[in-house]
Formats: sequence, structure tokens, C-alpha cells
Amino acid sequence: MRIVSICVGFGLWQGLAQAADTSQKADVSAARTEGVSVYNSDFFTDYFPVTALDMVRQIPGFSIDNGDNVRGFGGAAGNILIDGERPSTKSDNLNSILQRISAQRVDHIELIRGSSPDIDMRGLSRVVNVILAIGGDADRNNWSFESTFSRDRVVVNGEFVHNFDLAGTDITIGISRGGGPFRSLGIERRLGGDGALQERRDEAAQQNFAFWAPTFNLEKKFANEHVLHLSAKGNDFRFLNDEFSFVEAPLNGVLTFLRFDTSAAKTHSASTEFGGDYSFPIGESLDVKFIGLRNDNTGKGIFSSSTMSVSGLLSASRVTTRDVTSETISRLVLDWSLGKKHSVQFTAEGALNDLDANLLLELDSGNGFEIIDLPVSNTKVKERRGEVSASWVFVPNSKWTLESGLKFEKSRLSQSGDASRTRHFSFPKPSFSASYNMSEKNQLRLSAERKVAQLNFNDFVTSVNLTDDLTDVGNPELEPDRTWTVKAEWERRFAQKGSVSINANRDWITQVQGRVPIDNAFDAPGNLGGASRWRLEMVARLPLDMLGLKNATLDATGFVGDSSVTDPVTGQRRKLGRKRHRNFEFEFRQDLSAQRIAWGWAYNNGVTRRQFRLFEQQTSRNGGGMGSPRAFSAFIETTRIAGMTATFDIRNIFNRPNTRIRTFFDGPRSDGIVQATESQRRTAGLRYRLQLRGSF
Repeated sequence: MRIVSICVGFGLWQGLAQAADTSQKADVSAARTEGVSVYNSDFFTDYFPVTALDMVRQIPGFSIDNGDNVRGFGGAAGNILIDGERPSTKSDNLNSILQRISAQRVDHIELIRGSSPDIDMRGLSRVVNVILAIGGDADRNNWSFESTFSRDRVVVNGEFVHNFDLAGTDITIGISRGGGPFRSLGIERRLGGDGALQERRDEAAQQNFAFWAPTFNLEKKFANEHVLHLSAKGNDFRFLNDEFSFVEAPLNGVLTFLRFDTSAAKTHSASTEFGGDYSFPIGESLDVKFIGLRNDNTGKGIFSSSTMSVSGLLSASRVTTRDVTSETISRLVLDWSLGKKHSVQFTAEGALNDLDANLLLELDSGNGFEIIDLPVSNTKVKERRGEVSASWVFVPNSKWTLESGLKFEKSRLSQSGDASRTRHFSFPKPSFSASYNMSEKNQLRLSAERKVAQLNFNDFVTSVNLTDDLTDVGNPELEPDRTWTVKAEWERRFAQKGSVSINANRDWITQVQGRVPIDNAFDAPGNLGGASRWRLEMVARLPLDMLGLKNATLDATGFVGDSSVTDPVTGQRRKLGRKRHRNFEFEFRQDLSAQRIAWGWAYNNGVTRRQFRLFEQQTSRNGGGMGSPRAFSAFIETTRIAGMTATFDIRNIFNRPNTRIRTFFDGPRSDGIVQATESQRRTAGLRYRLQLRGSF
């Protein structure tokens, strides 16, 4: 039924798209060439943009992707370029980078689809290239102020960015403060294996987080086409979480107070990143770039929980953690242009990654805290990794663009402390993609690629969740999973602002990562063996002028999918855990240019995730279960005050619930004997936000 719905929806989109094509002409401000759409400043006039982020958000059929959060630089590519170059950073997200660029500094924006011989696509099907004006006003200031109100709590955030020219060097410095409160209320019920009520828990949770992040960016262009970029970023992040549970149990048919459960978390992390690149040409056909990056992070946490009854303290737990991580990356890129039809790129990258992690668990059963020994709770992990690659882009004619590549990765992974292990890995990673311009408005893209997942160092260290009473043992035997992905995508662009794309992909995964049982007592991150996964997705932007809504658009995104893997506990096939398999969302926006007002709304139906452990199974839904209200938000925006954009929005209008069902088994899940079930339902309330942004 899901696939039928998407196909029917696609037919509707196609019909409306054809109507839009006949009723509107493409504006010259979005002049198109084969595989490239160029959006000049006139295209964004109705939106009165303040920053480059405001402009990129209006590109039809495009959404910002910050790339994978992985070790290494080559695999962490996002889909935004600035003057044809990727920012040499990993910790700074693309939204923040674009937010710091004034709209007045942008000359035009290019949407590049498929492959391009002179653009580093890195396997992406589409990228946006923000071209800055030459000789424009470099001295600009961007600022933002934001106030969020939720359940009697107000948080103020903001950012200030100053861009200036110093002796021919473009420099940007900034400071931002972010944070917010999240309060949720709800009821949790615990039922026995026979379905009888055992406990009723009246729950409340309060979360607060805040961070300060200074930034620095420098660009120096020399007369001989040499270019230097330097960047630095700091982040001081603090997080607090308090949860309370008033527990009652039925006694002679009446709910009676049983106990009071509390849990608290307090974490603090401080991180720095320094990066840069230096590029220069050699002759007319060879460009060279050196990239360097260094990340350091220190995190500390204190987690506690306690249980009290009318007679006093029953038990208490305390976990203290400390993690120190670092990453050093060096990368060399050689781009060799062999004319208009051929382009070759060679890269070499080296990465050093370190983790020093410590965890201390203490329990108090009434006689004071005692240390509980856990395996792999104090350990060090080191990775030394190298990768070389070569890729070739061939444009035989105006219709076809072909790209082939081969990467080879070799690494040494060692662990010491509570667990001692040294392993060596080597993986070839071939790729191929083809783009076919069926017409000026239609493009077909096909690709096949082998990917290797980057291991999360935290999976090598034991972790404890006191709130849910869960322990994951660090696994020094964990391997990265390897995936063959085949993808087909069709895109149609119409009118001035319309687009629709359908893509389908299939994954074949070797040594997929999940949770495995350890000694029939613990869960641990591990490899489950072979798995498969498929996904069908539609992304569309539909101008609504033909319906009488001038300057209005409706963005729609939806996907369905499935996966299959052998469960290590039951031996039966099931879905992959912690994965989204279906979702859809809509966003509507109308710009009333004469009044300089915009308004709109957004809707998301929520997603379901499953988790499979040795003694339990979890199903959580962000947005509520069957029949529950879904996420809905609305906004109104004005640019009537010169140089400033004011936005007021209301989120979670229907106060959508988040639900979770935990099923506990008497013994391993394979026995199938249900011991108890916990059903949790929490709501977070409405959130009101006022945001002011400007540039001068």
C-alpha cells in the first residue's frame, strides 16, 4: 500500500507539474545549462534574504546535507561549495557557514546535478556552489537574536559575525550562543506477562543545554592564483538532564504509592578545531591542494539515579565518565584537467585518531557506594589510516557525463587497557556513476558504489544507561561494515521554482553493525553478518500559482523502505534496528512580496525505530502511535524593517507525543517468554520562538 500511495502521489505531482509548465515560463534569473541551474540575485528578490543560508533554502529540489559524521576528511563531504571549494572543516556545519555569509556578498548560486569535470562532486548527485561577488563590500556584520519559550521557560540565543578586509585578506570572526530547554511529561505503565498492571509511573523530565562557539575564518588570494584558507572553531557545551518518576502499584484494587525514582545527568565537553588548505595551479591543467585538520575534544560526565520509598533510600547508582579524543588529518588533492571532456583527480589522505576513555560505576544498596567492576571500562584506542584514490570524469557529449573512481583504504587499529587487541584492515572501494540529460528539464542518474563504514570509537568502550538500566560492553572485535549500493534517480525541473525527483536504491551489506550477546549476560556493539536494504524516495517542490496562490510553494518529501538481517539471538530474519523505514513531510510557504510578509506551515508524520537486545526489544515512535496527532508547526515572517528579518513560529502545535514500548523477556528473546512490558507516552508541549536576523 505504501508503494501504491507513492506511485499515485507521483502521478498527481506529474500532472500538476505539466500544468505548471504550461502556465509559467522559466525566469531568466534561473538560466539553465545541461546539468547546471544558475540562480542570479533576481531569483531571490521576493524572499528578501539576509544571509546566504536564506538563499540556498529557496533552491528548488535541494536540501542541505552536512555529510557523514565520520573520521577522515574525504568521507565527510557535504553538498555545499563556496566558490567551487569545500570548507576545510568537520565540526562546523554548513548551515552555520552559510549563515555567516551576507546575502549582499553572493553574486549567484549554481545547482549542479550529476557530475561535472571541473567540480569535486565526491559521489553526490547534486551540490550547490555559492559564488561570492568579486570586489564587493567585504566589511559586513551579521547578527541574530532568538528567544524560545516552552512550558514557562525562556532561553535567549544569538550570534554576531564580523567580516572585514585586512591588507587584501578576507577575515571573518564570530561568536554564537545556543541552547534550549526541553521539558516532557507523561505516564508509563508496566504490565506483567499476563497483562496485569504492575506499576503506574507519573514521569517528568527536564533537559537544558547551552554552548558557546567562537569562530575564525581567513581567505587570502595571491596574485599568482595561490589561495590560502585558515579556520578555527571552539565549542564549550554543557548539558543537564533531570528525570522524576512517581511510582504507584495496585493494592487491593487501589493505586498506592510504591517508590520515587530519580535520575540526573550532567556533562561538559570542550572542543577545538584548527584547519586550513593551500591551493595553487601548476601550468594550465593541474591544480594542487594541501589540506590539514586537527580536532581535540575532552568530555566529562556524571550520571546518577536513586530509588526511595516511605522507609527511605532503597538504592543508588553513580557513573563517572571521562573521554579524550583527537583527530589529525592531512590530505593532498591533484586535479588534472584534460580538456573539456576529461578530468582526473588523485588524492592521498592520512588520519590519526585517538581515544582515551574511563568509566567508573558505583552502587549503593544502603551501606555506601561500592565500585562495580565492568569489562572494557578503561581503555585506549588508536587508529592509523591511509587512503589513496583516483577518479575520472568523462563528458562524451552534452547528454552524458560518466564518472568512475577507485579508493583504497588501509588502517591499523589497536586497543590497550582493559582490552588488548591489534588489527589491520584494507578495503578497495570502487564507484561508478552516469548522468543522462534526457532533455533540458529531465535528467537520469545511475550509480554503483562500495562504501566502508567508519567505526565509532565509543563502541569499543563499555557504556551504562542508568535511567533505562542498560549496559553495553565495549567490543574490541568490532569490524566496519561494507556496503554495495546501487541507485537510480530521475529528476524533472519545471517552471521557475518546480522540481520533482524519484530515487530508488538497494544496499547489500557485509558484516552489518548491530548489537550482539556477550556471555549470555550483556549486549555489545558487534557484527551481525550479511544484510540487505532498499528504499524508494520522492522529493518535490510544487509552485502553487496555478491554484491562485501567488509566490507559494509546497515541498514534499516521502520515502518507504525495508531491510533484512539474521537476528543473532533468535536466528530469524528481521528488520535492521535503529533505522527509519518510512516517513513523509510537507512544508508550505507563501511570500506576499508587496507586504513583505511570508507565512507557512510544516507537517511531519513521525518515524518508528526498533532496537533488539538480548533480553528485551524496544519500539519507539517520534510523533506518536496509531491515531495520535503528528508534528505540526506554523510561522509568519516579515522583512518590513530594513536590514532585518523577524520570524515568529509555533512548533509542536498538536503537542505530539513520543511513545516507547519496552518488552522484557524471561531469559533470551529466543525463548519468547514475556516477563513484562513497559509502555511510555510523553508530551513536550508547544514551543514559541521569536527570531530576529540582520546584516549591516
